[in-house]
Amino acid sequence: MARKRDPNRDKALEIFLEHNGEVANRKVASLLSVPEKTISAWKSRDKWNEVLQKNNCSTTEEKCSTTNKGGAPPRNQNAKGNKGNKHAAPPSGNKNAVKTGEFETIFVDTLTEEERDIYSNLSEDPSFILLEEIRLLKIRQHRMMKRIKEAEEGLNQKEIAELYELRGRKQFVDSEKNGKKIAVEVPVITMTEKKEKTFRKIEDILSIEDALTRVSNQLARAVKQFGELELNKKRKKLIEAQAKIASLKAEELELEIVPPSNPNNDNDEVPDDIDSEIIKLEQELGIDRNG
Repeated sequence: MARKRDPNRDKALEIFLEHNGEVANRKVASLLSVPEKTISAWKSRDKWNEVLQKNNCSTTEEKCSTTNKGGAPPRNQNAKGNKGNKHAAPPSGNKNAVKTGEFETIFVDTLTEEERDIYSNLSEDPSFILLEEIRLLKIRQHRMMKRIKEAEEGLNQKEIAELYELRGRKQFVDSEKNGKKIAVEVPVITMTEKKEKTFRKIEDILSIEDALTRVSNQLARAVKQFGELELNKKRKKLIEAQAKIASLKAEELELEIVPPSNPNNDNDEVPDDIDSEIIKLEQELGIDRNG
């Protein structure tokens, strides 16, 4: 069962509102004979300051709102006559974001004369394109392996840091007065500290090896595609040859069933020796007629 609300709690709020909030918690506590900490707790939980603000300000008036909506008020003229910065954004086709060129977008109108020649002389033959890519990947792979070798040769490098200071050194000289030896401090540049640090260029090697792995994967895919392309060419050639053999055999069979009307075969478009043509195609395909 909930505890009954203390009537002094509402009285304390009334006192606070009567004084328009300009009353200390200690005074309210003394008027109601309650601890000051209790008044402080009631003030926080019941949000006396918000209640006071609502009482002093009509909720229908926007000027009483304490929320900062931000921005300029409606229908303001702050930007009148300001055309803005037309160069705020980079121009279209810019290269600001290009770092390595791996994902660079290429625009035809930005090509150099040399690049235009390369572009115009590109072959559309898939075999040529794949062979060109394989050659370039091989060269790139060779260069990267060479860089790894050079980096490994200088894997452990030493860095020597030396600190020189101007310090006084005692030297004995003859006195002008009595000719005796006296000690005199003479400033001399002296190496006071020497540090030798050995470090490995392992990060460079690892980054090159990662890139080499990607290039090798590209090379493997290109070689596989080239092999599949050559295989498809052979299959196509085989199918065309088989179709031609079947066509020639059909013509040969037709001639056996229906002899030509012209015995001299002057206007006949069928090859003179169909059988020899079939034998030639079968030899190209490696077909053994006796097998």
